[in-house]
Amino acid sequence: MESLVAEMKREVPGPDLALLCDIHETVIEKLNLGFDPSVLIVLDNEDAHQHEIEQLKFKIKEQILSRMMGRANSVVLFGKVKPGDAGSFAKIVLRMGMKPSKIYILAMALFLLDPALETLAGRSFSRAILGRILAEELGFKSTAVERVEMGSLLLEIGRIPATLYEIRSATSLDERFVSAWHPLLGLAILRKYDLPGYLEETLLHSHFSFLHRSLSPLAVIDLADLVVRQSFSQFGKLVVESPLPDDPARRDDRIDLRIQHAGSVQRDRLPEVRRSAPAAAKRGKVRRSEVRKFGQADNNAQPFSYSPNIITS
Repeated sequence: MESLVAEMKREVPGPDLALLCDIHETVIEKLNLGFDPSVLIVLDNEDAHQHEIEQLKFKIKEQILSRMMGRANSVVLFGKVKPGDAGSFAKIVLRMGMKPSKIYILAMALFLLDPALETLAGRSFSRAILGRILAEELGFKSTAVERVEMGSLLLEIGRIPATLYEIRSATSLDERFVSAWHPLLGLAILRKYDLPGYLEETLLHSHFSFLHRSLSPLAVIDLADLVVRQSFSQFGKLVVESPLPDDPARRDDRIDLRIQHAGSVQRDRLPEVRRSAPAAAKRGKVRRSEVRKFGQADNNAQPFSYSPNIITS
């Protein structure tokens, strides 16, 4: 950790540096993801055979496999797909991409290490979903969209070892310390698992940036993070509103949306937000779409009409 701090040219007070080193030594260096590390090695090999990729499904947790299958078959992310298009694990990985699959599996494994990480996981996946949608709406190329989504997912990854340290040492870290230094802890995780370099810039950037008269990918991540933080602070989950389509035929196109989290895969329908007649006339019909708290179910959810404008997972 000391060499990493020196490389980043960060001025870290002595007591904070000692604590960072202790977290690195006792948590990060001893991380156990719950599966054979060879899984990540295979996903690093762009020339890996499909059979070799398919065998990885027997080495990862069922929750991770279910989440990846749901994402690869997501109508919101990939449009309507034919049954079986992403049925095998190899096809799931090829649809998502080798590097994104590695990042996704690693993130899921880390969030599953302890139930105390549930809220952090909920924020992270909500931010990734919203970041991807914003990037697509801004017309980003597929590579940039992927970077926004993965960067949004791992933005707070350094809070994971901080939380695990608190649990294992039966202590409480000052939020000032965690907020200031979780990017360095996250950077140590990125280096440990040889993750793409652009993720390091995501963790370490400190300014809202533009790119060619447009928002940069980092700026989109910042916006997604701001919205998610405010929404979680108020509602305990990501809540957004979107207008319904005017085409009745599209309103009749009803589907199940899969709200998926690390601990569960659940089928859900989202409730309609009812407004008074004057408000409805003024603002138009809207529905509320929610990315629920990590692992939280809603047994009272009601049917809704699908719209591609609805932001959900």
